[in-house]
Amino acid sequence: MPDTLRYERVSDISIILEEVFTGNVKAVMRRFSRMVTIEFITAIYLGVAFVFVLFSMVRGSADDWIALLIFGFFAFGAISRAVKLNQVYQLIKHNPSRDECIKAVEDTFRVDYAGYYNSRIHTTVEAMLPPQPKHFKAFQIFSLIIAIICALFGLFYLIMSIILLAENRSAEAISGGIMYFLYGSLAAYFGIKDSVACINYFKRGKKPVNL
Repeated sequence: MPDTLRYERVSDISIILEEVFTGNVKAVMRRFSRMVTIEFITAIYLGVAFVFVLFSMVRGSADDWIALLIFGFFAFGAISRAVKLNQVYQLIKHNPSRDECIKAVEDTFRVDYAGYYNSRIHTTVEAMLPPQPKHFKAFQIFSLIIAIICALFGLFYLIMSIILLAENRSAEAISGGIMYFLYGSLAAYFGIKDSVACINYFKRGKKPVNL
């Protein structure tokens, strides 16, 4: 769905570019600070999960190469993003200027601010957004349903992990309970994250707002 993906990206990026255009350096700093915090928390969680799965496999209490690859892939990506975002944020923090914000936004989101600026001075943000793709609302509803289902499954496995760990103290039960917890928390995290993103789209419609 190239049109849908393009519309979502342009809509999201327009919020950030508008903050730079209006010279709202504090808003840009808050955004990067929030992104850094989220990525570092995610990186720590996924890194711990990867180490646990690897330790369980070495100990022989588990043999789950799929889990190892999944958590390893996500952990590497999260750590890389966290480090890069933190470097960008530190540059803005030490030089809180509009020029530094422009460089940070261009490097992080791969956008052309000059092109946005040249178009923006002649029109409004709303007019610059592309038309909503056909059946975009249906796509949003479907995405929200899938995200909620994912979050519910994640919460279910989290509850199952707590029950399993509380009722059985064997090594196998503890290993299985922690695996349930890792998978459940991962599903719950992405489910809740996507649910919030979908709800934000419903709230703002076509007009970009600073959420």
